[in-house]
Amino acid sequence: MGKRRIGASELAIGSVLAWDAYDDNGRLLLRRGQVIASTTQLDGLMERGLYTELEPPREKPAPTFDVTPSAVALVLEARRRLQILSAPTAPATGFSEQIIRIRHLIREACRISRDAALAMTLLDRNGRYSVRHSVDAAIACEVVGAELGIHEPELTSVVAAALTMNISIMQLMDELQAQKDPLTDAQRKVIHNHPEDSADLLGRREVTDEVWLRAVVSHHEAIDGSGYVHGSKGDDIPLTAQLVSLADIYCARISSRDYRPPLRPNAALRALFLEQGKKVRDGLASQFIKAIGVFPAGTPVRLENGEIAVVIHRGQNASKPYVCSIHGVNGMPLAVPVRRDTSQGNYCIKEVVSWPELGAIPSMQSLWGKVAALV
Repeated sequence: MGKRRIGASELAIGSVLAWDAYDDNGRLLLRRGQVIASTTQLDGLMERGLYTELEPPREKPAPTFDVTPSAVALVLEARRRLQILSAPTAPATGFSEQIIRIRHLIREACRISRDAALAMTLLDRNGRYSVRHSVDAAIACEVVGAELGIHEPELTSVVAAALTMNISIMQLMDELQAQKDPLTDAQRKVIHNHPEDSADLLGRREVTDEVWLRAVVSHHEAIDGSGYVHGSKGDDIPLTAQLVSLADIYCARISSRDYRPPLRPNAALRALFLEQGKKVRDGLASQFIKAIGVFPAGTPVRLENGEIAVVIHRGQNASKPYVCSIHGVNGMPLAVPVRRDTSQGNYCIKEVVSWPELGAIPSMQSLWGKVAALV
């Protein structure tokens, strides 16, 4: 009986195998019904080569197992891998495939809990800014792209573009985080040229996907011609580049700098609508906001009854999400977060607050459960 190689798109962490899987020599590696438990296991299997019979024998459905990986752990792993790949010494061979694997981690994280994945942009600001920002923007593209109906393989290209849009200036981005002086002329030139420089670097690393490369080179263009590098207009700018642009700007505004605090997410989204709405196709900024949420997951809010809560999930009404209260009406931290529906009475959102006003950020696992565990 013939065999075929199992592709990376057919496997995901936590997925149950639909067939027996063999190595190239026909040795059985995994039984039908077994679960891919970790990124290490998945990578090892794909590098070794995994095959199945063209016509697997029909058997009783294999038992399923309650294996719920953590969206947070997958996002952290995506950051770790991107940091390695963003190094100037990263090898060209296999670069594209490694970026696609990071995209798969992000897709799986959003499948497990898009709310926890999105909340990472607000609640976990550890590590290198340049890496964190790229992964944050990729998560936004994953969520919004799916809502827009962007299908595969184009959605993979968009997320890959978000991961690599700044690959030529990663070190400069980290330096600018702590720079209090105005940009120098040399820095301005590097920033102005970085879309083309990043696309050129990707080409040298054997990236050939035209959708990916075009989104990178055009992600600072604007349909009114006010963008850069080429001042392109209208339909000359692909939707993919416009989506990457919105994700880039939004994620930058909600991130802190040494020289300024982050914008509150609702303020960042409002500014995105007012300032960028005319620089992308009609309605795209509104669709972006709708997909991310008027009050994005991870936003700290004050309720009408005086409690302080964190947004955990969109409600039926975009302005009335579900939240978990973490401080009581007396201002004291609650022993256990309490779920509230802000469409109900005095649980309505009164205002958005900021984390510096509140002190320590609660653990994400306490808000979303095991899908937000660190491991």
